[in-house]
Amino acid sequence: MSIATPFETPKADLGVVAAALLFAGLLVLLDGPIWLVKLVPTQDGPVHLAQADLIARFGWGGALQEPAASFYQWNPRIEPNSAIYLLLAGLIRLTGDALVANSLFLSLYGLVWIVAAFAASRAETERPLLPALLLLPVAFGVFIHWGFYNFALGIPLFLLFASFWRGLGGRRDALAFVATALLLAALYLTHITSVVAACLLLAADGIARAVATFERQGARAAAQRLLRDGVWAAAAALPVLLLIASFLFTYQNIAGETASAAGGVAQIIRRIVAATYLFTFTWWEVIALAPVLGAIVLASFVALRRFGSGDLLWPVFFVLVLALSLLNLKTGSALLSERLAPFSGIAIVLAIASRQPAPALSRALCLAALSGLIGQTAVRAVAYQSWAPTLESELAAGHDNPGQSFANADLITERDSHLFAWRIRPTLHAAQTAALASRGVGLSSPLPSTRYFGYFPLQYVEARDFMRATPDWQDAPDVASVARFRAANHGAPQVLIVSSSDRDGVAFADKFGYPDCKTTETGAREIDVCKVATRLSAAND
Repeated sequence: MSIATPFETPKADLGVVAAALLFAGLLVLLDGPIWLVKLVPTQDGPVHLAQADLIARFGWGGALQEPAASFYQWNPRIEPNSAIYLLLAGLIRLTGDALVANSLFLSLYGLVWIVAAFAASRAETERPLLPALLLLPVAFGVFIHWGFYNFALGIPLFLLFASFWRGLGGRRDALAFVATALLLAALYLTHITSVVAACLLLAADGIARAVATFERQGARAAAQRLLRDGVWAAAAALPVLLLIASFLFTYQNIAGETASAAGGVAQIIRRIVAATYLFTFTWWEVIALAPVLGAIVLASFVALRRFGSGDLLWPVFFVLVLALSLLNLKTGSALLSERLAPFSGIAIVLAIASRQPAPALSRALCLAALSGLIGQTAVRAVAYQSWAPTLESELAAGHDNPGQSFANADLITERDSHLFAWRIRPTLHAAQTAALASRGVGLSSPLPSTRYFGYFPLQYVEARDFMRATPDWQDAPDVASVARFRAANHGAPQVLIVSSSDRDGVAFADKFGYPDCKTTETGAREIDVCKVATRLSAAND
């Protein structure tokens, strides 16, 4: 036995303990703020949660009960955005509480991000800590807070796909083909952008391998390599690409909401260079994440000087993402360039992974990245708690009106910026939040409406679609249209929730025939829960 053996074993154990402590610390940073509040403030999250709750209660495709049965119908198609509903519905069944299930989902999402970041980084380098830490701020950036649950989940799953692809080591056998096709199908169930990114990764790998072959064997061998790899990848992706084509064809005439003007070339470049997808609530996030951005910039300069020490996969992937983004494609009002932006950041970080600075500088950059992640967590914790009273008042509106139908109007002044993504509106779907607590139904969300979107498990029945009955409920609500809808639907929506900051929500509700209001002030925001007068309500019933 070596004389060094007694000293080597404790050293190995110390490494395991350090790794476990690091993992636990990162999990606390990502998931800790979630458990400070009943409901994390997200924009579209309440819609997904309300749909998952109905799936958990009645089963996918099952017979709905009132009041949902009058206004919802099942979508006969299995759409790309399906994974989250299966996961959330399962968690609701497991816990018996939709709010706890939502917190569990977000916690699992954070866990998957940590695993995926380290797996993808480990596939590129023997020193995965720095790239993993640089990736983690993306997890709780703007997309998860926009409530784009499916899209957000697709990003760490893409990282796992990238790790899998690297692990193949160039294999192109039958097992690799089947596994690739199945993983692409799994990405399809989250969001089509993840599939697009995965296909770009396959293309980038083919180009990188062809360039390496060209340097060794010349142009003819490189062309043959590129053709073989291209045919193999296209065949593996073909089933999913056909599903995407079917989806786009089915919903080609749905315009979505008012299109954003933020799709110009300058905005696309700014989105990538400034990593605006990291920022959600406040300018303090820019300050908090400055160490992370600084670490990426410094590590990028070092990587450029050591460019030859890594292969071309991630640099080519970055170029492909940039080129596709500059085409400025969109489906409805959704800009592909906006969805692809975080993948450009992933490409930069994973290109750095195989071209890292010397260990001493890497350790300093790790500390900078960790400090940025801590700062982001602190901002999230404060933001979540500042929104908590508002969201709890929406839940209280549901508890106070069991089994009712709800509509809402969000009059809070929207914070917009040409530089950052201050467009999150946690009160946009207050009717869905209240309906979740009420076990009722929310009628005023554009997402389940086939007029705007509709590619969700549950759609509004077209003949009873509140969003179709009005010219534009969100931007130009019309009193006469609402009155006609209520007369035709036994007074539904019975409850109107108005969120406002500098406008009179009570006067707004009264104009639409909801004079009986209960007002809750939550800091700079006001929530008015309004109903029709008792005598009028009885007449409608």
